[in-house]
Amino acid sequence: MSEKTLIYLVRHGESIGNKNKMFLGHTDLDLSEHGYKQARATAEALSKVKLDKIYSSSLQRAYNTAKAHADLRGMTVHTDHGLRELYVGDWEGKHVDEIIEKYGEKVFKEDWHGGFGTFVFPNGESTMEGSRRFYQTVMKIASENMGKTLLIAAHAAVIRGFWSIICGVAPEDIVEKIPFPSNASYSVAEFDGEKLSPIEYSHDEHLADIGITKVIVG
Repeated sequence: MSEKTLIYLVRHGESIGNKNKMFLGHTDLDLSEHGYKQARATAEALSKVKLDKIYSSSLQRAYNTAKAHADLRGMTVHTDHGLRELYVGDWEGKHVDEIIEKYGEKVFKEDWHGGFGTFVFPNGESTMEGSRRFYQTVMKIASENMGKTLLIAAHAAVIRGFWSIICGVAPEDIVEKIPFPSNASYSVAEFDGEKLSPIEYSHDEHLADIGITKVIVG
């Protein structure tokens, strides 16, 4: 198949949860004021890219990031639950300090941060389970839009896990080889009808003047 689908994968701007050091997962909080500025800056940076469709996670921090791009173009945002962040189970809506107090620093720093690719949230998804769910959703969207240019607004952990899948990085090697994407950064991948190929990851230079944030929770 000669026609390829180009995908701009945008992490949401700083959320209220990011700002307040909370784990959100599926907890539905909006962008912070700074997050809205980041979303608009990314929309401006990509304003010359001709988009055919815009998709988003159904969570408002991603939706309102996508909406900045849609409003600039007079387009509609299509939501899909499969694009949501990892479901973090018992950590949903919890402050980092509360999680550390209950589960200990080892679980938070070593098992979660140091073992991202193999971590399972208590009563929630494993990192790779959620990432594969996200990957399959992106594959479906890409397959339905062959030859088009798409923007998909989503979340840090699933984007990181997704990138490891398309780059062939083993789960246990993700921490060393793939960082979390910055808030409101964009990554670019290409779909040829059979597989997704990486082009660029976590581009955030356009955010330098207003503040780059690489918040790793929520």
